[in-house]
Amino acid sequence: MATLAVAHFAWKYSGSNKWELVQDKKGVQFYELKVPGETRKQFKVVGRVKTTLNRIVATMTDTSPKACAQFVPGCVGGEILKQWDSQSLNYVQSFRINFKRVFSPREMVIKTQFSQDPQTKALLIECTAVPAPPNDCCVRVSDVNNTWRYTPLGNGQLQVEFVSNYDPGVPYFIYNRIIPRGLTGIPRHVERVFNKEQYGQTEFAWLNEG
Repeated sequence: MATLAVAHFAWKYSGSNKWELVQDKKGVQFYELKVPGETRKQFKVVGRVKTTLNRIVATMTDTSPKACAQFVPGCVGGEILKQWDSQSLNYVQSFRINFKRVFSPREMVIKTQFSQDPQTKALLIECTAVPAPPNDCCVRVSDVNNTWRYTPLGNGQLQVEFVSNYDPGVPYFIYNRIIPRGLTGIPRHVERVFNKEQYGQTEFAWLNEG
């Protein structure tokens, strides 16, 4: 037990507090960040996609259960607590996620906030947990701070940067090993989703394609 305790605290207070490149393959960079005093790592994926900002917003404002499952495996959707607002550029929705194996279902109540940099035309989407009454169905995930950033590069290409920073309520030594799996496939996956036919019909007045 003493050895485990020493190993735990050695890990907890380690870290450079800087993004460190772990893999650079096929145009996709994968980074990890370890903050001293934290046990969970943060992860970042950077790549390129060929799509439009309007398609991205159309996809990310789709609050249907099917849309949720396109981004989060095991997601079965949830209640819309605040409808999409074209003035504040946000909405609030609960998401239920059915984990495989031994973990019970999780529920997130997420505010999705959109903004665009007027200079670079980069689109930032921030997904953060907000307080809400507990639900007996699931374990509430109350620590979520994930971000998507899409920066126009020209010729219909965008740089995508996804930062995964949340606590799903599983032991950190499992989280740090399991969560990175599949993250490097995100650029290719989201490009395929964004370019589906149903997301090509909507334009947003506040959005500048650049």
